[in-house]
Amino acid sequence: MAQVNFRMKDERLTLIDRAAAIRGVTRTEFVLRSSEAAAIETLNERPVIALDDDAYDAFVAALDAPVEPNDRLRKQLARQPLWER
Repeated sequence: MAQVNFRMKDERLTLIDRAAAIRGVTRTEFVLRSSEAAAIETLNERPVIALDDDAYDAFVAALDAPVEPNDRLRKQLARQPLWER
């Protein structure tokens, strides 16, 4: 089993202890549950797209394909960047 150690100001530790007491859990359990919930939330912010081999190959080919110039692209490329204005 892995171990994690933290250094923190007393005010933070007191805050965590108060919250843990309200939840009726230990400091360790509170920190574990809170960090696990934050980790899951962070991971869920990034969608996972599963592709079969053919779809993946088509996706990579689309990324690698050169951009077809069009009026909108030409107009955008002709604009002076904000930092040069």
